[in-house]
Amino acid sequence: NVYTKTFADPPVGARKYFRGDFSKERRDFMAKAIDTLSKFHIVLSMEWLAYGAPQVRSILGFDDVSALTTRVRPHITQAKRDDGQDKNNLGSASIAKASWVPKEYLDAEQYKKMSEDLVLDEVLTDVARRMFLERLVCEDVGGGVAIQ
Repeated sequence: NVYTKTFADPPVGARKYFRGDFSKERRDFMAKAIDTLSKFHIVLSMEWLAYGAPQVRSILGFDDVSALTTRVRPHITQAKRDDGQDKNNLGSASIAKASWVPKEYLDAEQYKKMSEDLVLDEVLTDVARRMFLERLVCEDVGGGVAIQ
């Protein structure tokens, strides 16, 4: 629940509320995290980053948005890879080799623990994706960020 904690900014020692019978506290943390996220001028989804170009231009003022569709890697030894997927027009969701299925890599016990520990972050990620899509739709119907 890293993202939920980050955006909710709970007091020190609140870790105990993210497990067990503390549903009211978790609801409060989630509500605060969503409220905080909604105040951001721009919310982008990595899976659909290529579609965020109009928002990046209008809100951030960037003219060159080509980086939104260029595949980058975190380490210099990974910088160049000839896998035919260096350029994509649909965001990271279109790069098959960028994804892996956790159930194929984790044992059942670890998968269950991680699923339970990260459930609030999964929900918050879905909320962020929805914010991104809603702002994109508002843009298409004349609201939100103007399409250039």
